[in-house]
Amino acid sequence: MRRFLILWLAMAASVSVRAASPILLAIEPPCGQAGTTQDVVLRGMYLEDIEAVHVHEPGVKVTLQDWIPAQEGDVRLREKRARIEIEPGHPPGNVHLRIRTRTGISPPRSFHVNRLPIVNEIESETAAKASAQLVKMEHTVWGHLRRYETDWYRIPLKKSQRCSLEVLGLRISPTYLDVVLQIFTPDGKLFREADTSTLYYHDPVCSFQAPMDGEYRVSLRDTRNNFDQDDPRYGFGKDCMYVLHVGNYPQPETVWPLGGALGETKSLVFTGAESSPFRQEFTFGNRESFVRSEPVGADKFPWAFQNPEAVYPVENGVTGTGPVFVMASSLPAVVEEAKHDAPSIAQALPQVPCAVDGLIGRSGEVDWYSIQGKKGDVFQVQVYARRLRSKLDSILKAVSGGSTAENDDLRRYTVDSSLSIKLETDTCLLSVSDVRGEGGADYAYRLVVERPRSRGVLTTEAVEKQTLLPRFRAGIQAAVPCGGRTLLLLRTSEEGDPLPAFHAEISGLPKGVGAEVAQVAPRQTYHPVVLSAAEDAPLDATFVTPRGVPLNGGLPIEFQQEVGMVHGHPAQTTWHSAYFRQVAVATVEKLPFRVTMSLAEPQTVQGGKAKVMLHVRRDAGAAFPVMLMFPCQPPGGDLGLVEVPADQSNIEVSFEISPNAPSGLWPLVAVATDTDLAHLRDGGWPYYDLKPKDGKKMETRGLNWTCTPITYLEITPKTADSAK
Repeated sequence: MRRFLILWLAMAASVSVRAASPILLAIEPPCGQAGTTQDVVLRGMYLEDIEAVHVHEPGVKVTLQDWIPAQEGDVRLREKRARIEIEPGHPPGNVHLRIRTRTGISPPRSFHVNRLPIVNEIESETAAKASAQLVKMEHTVWGHLRRYETDWYRIPLKKSQRCSLEVLGLRISPTYLDVVLQIFTPDGKLFREADTSTLYYHDPVCSFQAPMDGEYRVSLRDTRNNFDQDDPRYGFGKDCMYVLHVGNYPQPETVWPLGGALGETKSLVFTGAESSPFRQEFTFGNRESFVRSEPVGADKFPWAFQNPEAVYPVENGVTGTGPVFVMASSLPAVVEEAKHDAPSIAQALPQVPCAVDGLIGRSGEVDWYSIQGKKGDVFQVQVYARRLRSKLDSILKAVSGGSTAENDDLRRYTVDSSLSIKLETDTCLLSVSDVRGEGGADYAYRLVVERPRSRGVLTTEAVEKQTLLPRFRAGIQAAVPCGGRTLLLLRTSEEGDPLPAFHAEISGLPKGVGAEVAQVAPRQTYHPVVLSAAEDAPLDATFVTPRGVPLNGGLPIEFQQEVGMVHGHPAQTTWHSAYFRQVAVATVEKLPFRVTMSLAEPQTVQGGKAKVMLHVRRDAGAAFPVMLMFPCQPPGGDLGLVEVPADQSNIEVSFEISPNAPSGLWPLVAVATDTDLAHLRDGGWPYYDLKPKDGKKMETRGLNWTCTPITYLEITPKTADSAK
């Protein structure tokens, strides 16, 4: 793989352009112990002008060190040493780092923090079961799984000693990694095998008691032998990393109950295969765990959950390495009664809205509930189970009058059951069961009944969608050039009743950066925000907080950004996501070009046409094409990519206005990058030309982004006179 990369880079020509669009490919090692300092290597593209590393979470500080010399022909791939300081007592879990250069800011990359000392994998060309690397209990080992490779470790154990193992593959690897964990007894027999897990999906966990004294062999391999890692769209094989925790710590499989009220302190019961049930006090957060009602849709990979509350189990003073998950809610909740397994003895629930914590404790069990209302009332009923890592694959049934409705989640591409029901009488019966007829201590659920209400968040939208590489699309983070502008495109993601009309606000911008928030119609989906930086703004980055403020009062609409961290086959699937409540905004060096936009006419009628004039101003001596696109057009707009050749500065384009477009002012913004269509649409590694032109070497470079000021188009209703 390394030879492939060097060969490819040797063909690339170093051109005199800004570094731009930095890409942090990997952090090696990908983990560190709380209260220590960890030396790491930051590997990525377009890092020549790196200035700092910014961390989303508090308690972690990164100091840049020296460069690692580039190998011959290595034009763009660079490696820089850094030192990560982790404060004592830092909570376990992933933190997220971004590289800031003088010309851009990178997408985030995960770094795992835990309480155990870190051990490096010993690389060997002949890794085998007989030469397995020794790993002592209460340690964390990290390594690479390259193509067709199996890593072997040996763990000394005493008979009846508990050993818990947790693998972080997709949760930490920069590239796709689906690990299979196998455990062999000292006499060489296969003892346990773990592939997926209820808690962490493709990342396996295992906890067992040693049946005999001796050294146990542990093997790790990828289910597809890292077949996809030679695909440059997803990463390189060297970046396929894992973390393995080894120790005598609690590894529960489930928790009950699955939820609690905001700010409530509750006693939770943890159950695991190799430990007796134990209790732990836990205080729920002050934010609802699930802002949206549905975690996924048909257009998303169906295991990409939103993050609920994470609870790290503590047994006899020992903290587990991985969390279980619960739900914080503002709804009043009750616990299921001892017996309500038939419609005739259905448990009566409190006044809607409410929640109930239940458990399908045995095979074939069906839990029945009754709710009261008035004929014609509409209720939204949901089961939260798989979203909280329960094994329950629920069937939800509602019976009201002579009508029966049922949902097992398959028809809506979701993972938990939900129904919208209209009462035919004053009473409705609800039942919850498992689709396979199974049950047990790890088949818990939370049943939520409420009236339909608006649910939604404010989030970001990529400003360009032409590239085939989703994790490098511009707009998920924002780089504002000094003396210039960039677009932060916000949009609503909502379900149920529409969100109330609101205006967008943004706070926490870097020094010298201002924001122009577009005026939008009350029900408009997109909310363009043009960020502009002063000529003398210092180069820096902050994490800013957008929010929506309802026009008629009420709670603000929160911001939530989902960022795909690992992509792979099929069709650029997102295999792991991280969730952020802030956006990274950086101030960067001045660009050698600016763009503006004007309208031939400030008004156009529904069903008519609008003509746009685009103007590119380049610095003296600069000659390069500029590509423009229009990410927030009126509904039905057909304005596509526009290329302004290197020898031109002005261009006119027109686009259709849908007859159904809402009347009123519509904000228009054009985003621009200093490249041509061939570079923008290339399907390989970001932003290089696959075919040398006229005998010249291939060009490799990042992209620089800017935008026009906001221009308002007034759309007027179509009348009889306008039709003529």
